[in-house]
Amino acid sequence: MIASTRPTFWSSLKATIARRPAAAFLVFFYVTGWLFFVPPLLGASGFGFFAYDLPPQPSILVLTFVGLAGGAFLVTRIADGKEGVRELRSRYFTWRTGPQWYLLALFGAPLLLLVGAAVVQGPSTLGAFGANLPQFLPNYAVQVVLIAVLISLWEETGWMAFLTARWQKRFGPVMASLMVAPLFGLGHFPLLFLAGGLTDSGRLTAPEVPEYIFYLLVLFAVPVRLILTWVFNSTGGSLPLVALLHASFDVTASAAILTGFYPGLDGRLLYFGLAIVAIGVLVITRGRLGYHQPTQAAQPVVLPVPAPVPLS
Repeated sequence: MIASTRPTFWSSLKATIARRPAAAFLVFFYVTGWLFFVPPLLGASGFGFFAYDLPPQPSILVLTFVGLAGGAFLVTRIADGKEGVRELRSRYFTWRTGPQWYLLALFGAPLLLLVGAAVVQGPSTLGAFGANLPQFLPNYAVQVVLIAVLISLWEETGWMAFLTARWQKRFGPVMASLMVAPLFGLGHFPLLFLAGGLTDSGRLTAPEVPEYIFYLLVLFAVPVRLILTWVFNSTGGSLPLVALLHASFDVTASAAILTGFYPGLDGRLLYFGLAIVAIGVLVITRGRLGYHQPTQAAQPVVLPVPAPVPLS
């Protein structure tokens, strides 16, 4: 009896994933993303099939664990084996870096928004913010740490430690970030269909939808991805620092922080500021974003052995 050599469905699928790991990760993420968002989309805040409201927070948590971190580890195991999984897991324990990066990750975003507020509303904003600083620090810090641990760490496992890190080896850090940016923004697309998903004012009106799509895919996504890539590369691939910085963006632009400490400001002002910072980082790093191409081990030089000279 000769065993059949025809590939099974699973062996063919694994071979396809190994050949196209980035595409496999994205397909897995977007499919699971829409599936996990079905419950809140069917609720009163979504398409209204149910009379009661189903909050999106559980869907977001499950999606980051399964769709992003889970997808990254699954595809890495198939494409790169145990060594690839070990290298990806090591990014969670890359802590040792300069204190300036922790200060940037924790306080860079609120400081940037404060500067923007002073430009827009005048220097009096600085005094008002300073008076509320004792209340701001614990409120803000607790939210940043919680979101970093519960969401951003797992979210950036997929977007940064897996996809950006893989693509920048082929395309460079800037192009990899620009390629990831709209894909990252598109991951938030189900929130467009939820009242309060992208704006605290309630359901988006039809004229607002194109504006918010541009915001998701460009204004929000591009500066964030460029800056996060720069921090990731400059800190030796520290995923916790990237998670803290990402969480600080989300918290600083949230309604709770804006209304309490930046009254009258639109959170999108922060992303205009981040766009300016991203341009500055591109100029200062000359487009390298802290990335250093891994050097390949030098191959031993084999000298030709001279042929013996025949004796005449």
